Amino acid sequence: MIHLLPLAIAIAAFVALAVSMKRHQRDFVGRLLPEPQARLARVTGWLLLGVVWAIDAALLGPAMGTLVWIGEASMGAWLTVAAITWKAAR
Repeated sequence: MIHLLPLAIAIAAFVALAVSMKRHQRDFVGRLLPEPQARLARVTGWLLLGVVWAIDAALLGPAMGTLVWIGEASMGAWLTVAAITWKAAR
């Protein structure tokens, strides 16, 4: 249960990073975003990844939190790629 919130935030972070890329904007938003909005999505994605690390470090300590963060970030990235692939196929 301790990993559900950080994992959900990691997924949101990678979705924001994907939305910041022109090639994925049509999949998620349905149109191309203006550059300021894409930049905001990029910054938001990186900040959310930092929030995930901060949560993990606060709960588990910096060393174990970093290891868990790598796993949660990897899982969030994998699930985001799966969502992009699934949505593009539809």
